[in-house]
Amino acid sequence: MRGEPRDEPNSAFKRVVTVTGLDGFAQSRRLRKADEFSSVFRFRCVVSGAYLQAFARPNGLDYSRLGVVVAKKIVRRAVARNYIKRVVRESFRTGSQAVSGLDVVVRAQRPFDKDSFGEVVQELQRLYSQLGKCRARSSD
Repeated sequence: MRGEPRDEPNSAFKRVVTVTGLDGFAQSRRLRKADEFSSVFRFRCVVSGAYLQAFARPNGLDYSRLGVVVAKKIVRRAVARNYIKRVVRESFRTGSQAVSGLDVVVRAQRPFDKDSFGEVVQELQRLYSQLGKCRARSSD
């Protein structure tokens, strides 16, 4: 294997990028701009749990969008921050029916790791179900 020419440079990297783009969490489902985040925070509809806090605001769309905030002050290591973001995104992707039509921002309050994964996923599902009150609040 050593010294043999490769077919294409970085071919494995290109395969990985192509496959991960199909995970079902498209760019249209993400909050990306500071204005989008701040409008959700200003709406002041919030629910909290032991590890996470979730803010929501009606978006007028048929689908929900997600933003994730993990402060460096809360979780120092980038690996741990990225793990938290992955867990939140995957939970949102699989269980976002409860929050359809809402922009949701999830903020980490405490760090968590793989040992408390099940507890965090249950907390996220509970938070998503409680965010239904934000939809009702917008009609007032």
